[in-house]
Amino acid sequence: MKPKFNFVFFTMIMAAVFLMNFSSAVYAAEGVAIGDVETIDAKVLAIDKATRTLTLLGTNGNTVTLAVGPEARNFDQIEIGDHLNVKFYESVAVYLGKPGTLPAANAETVLARSPKGDKPAGILAETVDVSAIVTAINRDKRIVTLKKADGKEVSTRVDESVQAFDSLNVGDSVHARYTQAMAISVSKP
Repeated sequence: MKPKFNFVFFTMIMAAVFLMNFSSAVYAAEGVAIGDVETIDAKVLAIDKATRTLTLLGTNGNTVTLAVGPEARNFDQIEIGDHLNVKFYESVAVYLGKPGTLPAANAETVLARSPKGDKPAGILAETVDVSAIVTAINRDKRIVTLKKADGKEVSTRVDESVQAFDSLNVGDSVHARYTQAMAISVSKP
């Protein structure tokens, strides 16, 4: 499968991972994973079926009007007073692979919607996996150079909190998985 992302994205992932403070991270023997979930609850105040827009009241008293695209099935099932719940999950996991592993890139998407006639609901999850080979290490400046799947190299500074840097060697592979997921549901109060 051909990746559905630009390799600038890879550089951003690797740079962000190597620069961040891992105080809220989950450590594994060979890597680190960082993730968080945001939840938004809102009440439907107004509906414009002609323009497919909803006016929502958030838990902090703020209102927002948003357009709902035609891919959102069952828009006509939404009623004033319904509750909209959105959960958004985002994570990055980085781990070292076996030396000699070839750089690779892969992207996957999963989408599911409620059946016709039900209240609107759905999930969307996207995962991007990238890997690179360590081609150079400057231990004094804590800089690592990585060769990406497209053959291009990128250098980035590695934060002091990344203990695995001390055991990193030229030829090692570094893997990153970026995941975003969103679940939306509409329910009666």
